[in-house]
Amino acid sequence: MLTAYLEFNMKLAPALTLFSALLASASATAFELKHSEGVLALPAEPQRIVSFELGVLDTLAALDVSVAGVPKSTYEGALERYKNTRVVGTLFEPDFDVLKEIDPDLIIAGGRSQKAVPELSKLAPTITFNADPNAFLANFRETNLALGRAFKREEQAKQALANIDATLNALHEANKGKTGAFLFTIRGNVIPHVPGDRFGYAYELTGLESVLPAKDPNAPVSPRPEPGSPEAKAAAEERAKTVAKLAAAEPDWLLVLDRGAINGGERTAKATLEQHPELSKTKAFQEGRVVYLDPNGWYVVGGGLNNMRSIAEDLLATMKK
Repeated sequence: MLTAYLEFNMKLAPALTLFSALLASASATAFELKHSEGVLALPAEPQRIVSFELGVLDTLAALDVSVAGVPKSTYEGALERYKNTRVVGTLFEPDFDVLKEIDPDLIIAGGRSQKAVPELSKLAPTITFNADPNAFLANFRETNLALGRAFKREEQAKQALANIDATLNALHEANKGKTGAFLFTIRGNVIPHVPGDRFGYAYELTGLESVLPAKDPNAPVSPRPEPGSPEAKAAAEERAKTVAKLAAAEPDWLLVLDRGAINGGERTAKATLEQHPELSKTKAFQEGRVVYLDPNGWYVVGGGLNNMRSIAEDLLATMKK
């Protein structure tokens, strides 16, 4: 009987070894999150999350994932739940003392905090999600599905994306065959954005055709000139020519982002357009086909599930007339 027992255990041992190995492997990768630099694998779902990226924070709110630390900002609407969350620095500069107290097990860096990633990585696994202005919606869907899968809320993410897609489809239908121009205003200045620029995804969202050519993705990125320098003056003159060309093309819609109105600042975009020698004469301006975009949603938050739903709904409500 002892011999039979030993033989049985010898036969069973490889299966037990394999089962143990599979169990250990499953435990080692209980949490997997695809991000811009690869895939983060953790032995368990993180419990103390810090996000410097407000778009990701907005999605975590939509998926009801708890967050332990956020950067200093204005939290309203869907993000109001973070008004009393521990502040871990600014969007640009983390507060490492507070972070050490929180002892996060996942840090999500934002575009504005990229320089801090090496130091943040010493405290906890640190990842980033980089938006692609040339494929914004595909990138947006991929990022939010990855977050949904990682936090076991994939169906919630899919449903939220389906709702956004339905609104965008209606928006494209309303704007079929129409043209547009995106204008970024700041201190009386007007800066056009075309497809490929930072806010060039506005054309992808709305279905409008840009009246100006798209940005060459292979063009070298010029450093921002010093204010008052000859280079700054030349850039301003070139922008003025571009705006004049834009106005002459008579876009069906003007999409305007007022940088000064962020975080409750003074709204000056309408006055800027009224005083502009070319833009004030466009049919779009004179006939009220101007969308003054939510500055915080577009400039501060970006591609979160709640925020993108709000952006899409606001655009449709204005442009379906």
